[in-house]
Amino acid sequence: MNSLLPTSDLVQQLMLLTLEKKAIAFPFAKDIFLLETHVAGLGYYEINTLNEPLTIAEPLLLRREPDNPHDSLAIIVLARTDQKLGYVPRHRNPVLARLMDAGKTLIAEVASLQVGNAALSRNEITEVRLNISMRE
Repeated sequence: MNSLLPTSDLVQQLMLLTLEKKAIAFPFAKDIFLLETHVAGLGYYEINTLNEPLTIAEPLLLRREPDNPHDSLAIIVLARTDQKLGYVPRHRNPVLARLMDAGKTLIAEVASLQVGNAALSRNEITEVRLNISMRE
């Protein structure tokens, strides 16, 4: 008697997508909230010229940058269009970077946007805060 359970078409499709390195949604995944923080270095990048404007709860991409000459634990924050927004602040990234290096999936989403500044008197995004969670 065979002790292996038969695999369904759905399981086979999920395995195939995983092997092809495509993003798949896991129906029973749970997100563990880790922290809320701002995006550091926002002023150095063209956030106000994004192809698509940021919105609350929009998913953002986090990518490790171990070869960064200023911080070997650097984590880049990217819009879903792959445009660089900035970095996870240096004082926040040690544990997050180690989790990512260990293969854990960290996800981020826009928690809030601050628009405008009295000193600048412009209607531009001056701060982006994000929620970072670990997907289990």
